[in-house]
This record gives sequence, C-alpha cells and structure tokens, in this order.
Amino acid sequence: MFQRFAAGTAIASIVVAIAALALALTPGLTFARIYPLAILWCCVPFAWGVWAVLTPSAWMPNRLPLWGAFLGFFAGSMGAFVLNLPSRFFGQPVSILVRAIAVLVMTLFYYLMWMLVRRACRWLAGPTPA
Repeated sequence: MFQRFAAGTAIASIVVAIAALALALTPGLTFARIYPLAILWCCVPFAWGVWAVLTPSAWMPNRLPLWGAFLGFFAGSMGAFVLNLPSRFFGQPVSILVRAIAVLVMTLFYYLMWMLVRRACRWLAGPTPA
C-alpha cells in the first residue's frame, strides 16, 4: 500500500509543480484570481496517494489509469460545476458546454497522468522474480 501511496503522491507533486509554473508564467492571471486553485492544490498529492491506496486489488496495476480517470471525472466535475473555477479565473460566465468539455479534458488528462502513477508503482515494486 505504501508503494501505491508513494507513487500517487510523487506524480501528483510533479504535476502540481508544473501546473503552478505554467500559471505563474501566464500573463493576466493574478494570485487574487487563482488563489482557490492554489488552496486545492495543497491537497492534491495527498488525495492522489489516498486514491491510489483505495484502488481495488484486482485493478492493480493494469487498470490504474482507469481508476485515475474516475478521480479526474470527480475532480473536474467539482472544479467546473460546483466551484465554477473557469468563471472565477476568466472573470465572466462560462457556458455549461465549455465546462462539460473541461471535465472531459480533465478526465483524459488524469487517465494519462495515472499511466505515470502505474509506471511509478511498478518501479517502486522492483523487479519481479523470475
């Protein structure tokens, strides 16, 4: 279980650092606009680690990206519809269709990132005995 947690938190930490750098270099975005995202990002590595630990044993490690996509769908739905982050960042209303597309993109992104978590989990497990 610790390997799952370590793999999830390691990849999430890297993703958050890259995203924070990208936001810092984006012209026009101020901290006043993105502070809700910064607060949420503090919890992302822990959430990814816990999510990796909660993975059903039968899904380890082959279906781990699909498990991550479920998390992406949940996180994207919360961000786009409950917290309405797109409207907060852009300062104007964002249509439901655009927010739904953002959820789909987030789900796909999480699927791809969880492919890295699967790889990290396998790497942490070490070589399989022959």
